[in-house]
Amino acid sequence: MKVCYLILAHNNFGHLGRLIDALDDTDSSFYIHIDKKANQDYISSKPNVSVIPSRFDINWGGFAMVEATLSLLEYGLGHSAGADYYILLSGVDYPVRPKSFLYNLLAEGKEYIDIAPVPVPYKPVERYEYYYFDYDRRNLKHYNPLFLAEVLLKKLKLKRKAPFTVYAGSQWFALTHDCVRYILQIVQEDKRYVDFFRHTLVPDEAFFQTIVGNSPFGKKTTANLTYTDWEVPVPPATIEGRHIDFLKAHIEFDDEYGHRLPYFARKFNDDSTEEITRVQNELWR
Repeated sequence: MKVCYLILAHNNFGHLGRLIDALDDTDSSFYIHIDKKANQDYISSKPNVSVIPSRFDINWGGFAMVEATLSLLEYGLGHSAGADYYILLSGVDYPVRPKSFLYNLLAEGKEYIDIAPVPVPYKPVERYEYYYFDYDRRNLKHYNPLFLAEVLLKKLKLKRKAPFTVYAGSQWFALTHDCVRYILQIVQEDKRYVDFFRHTLVPDEAFFQTIVGNSPFGKKTTANLTYTDWEVPVPPATIEGRHIDFLKAHIEFDDEYGHRLPYFARKFNDDSTEEITRVQNELWR
């Protein structure tokens, strides 16, 4: 099984190195997008690890996240065209099962991406009905002209109608070579997807899901391979001992996107040494 890992990273580069070491295998390759705002570069001595030349300034909720992901897909497909699967990760993920667990799942040939027609929990239809713009929402200044434009357009009730069925889910995925090639072809040939999602909120949780959901690959989808805890005041949670206890007791579980068999968990950080040791000793067996 030849796997191409596509990683979105902006900090915790110490942990990023641990992630790559844990996943590295004979037929694996790694392509990394470093956020334009990052105050350092990531350098690896591994010949199968590359930082892609494109760097986008990613804001939560903005379209630049989609652009960075598309760049990773294009670069990965162009430089690792023989890969069986392309797996999108964040730089703060980590595998919580042995490699055999992943390879057995991928051998089933499914598209591991969360897909459900909107609205779904935490992804209201309002995200796709109104106009939104790409700016720093985490440090919002109320005089931001883009924020004020959003408020005005909502007051005027200027809604948009999607030219296709909109699907949504977590942004992370593991897709077959044929599915990735199809996505890139559709983006090139059908401009409606970029034109529509450029002005939606959190488009990275719907752009790829909508393309796949409206394609023949939609019938082969199942829940993605990443475990995340959103039930905290400021989600997602950093993985703690209680999460490892949960993963020991729940190798699989069901949620709104289907039957989930997580191989990855997020998020970890440079200080997660104790948790990483527990994962290796207790979950990789």
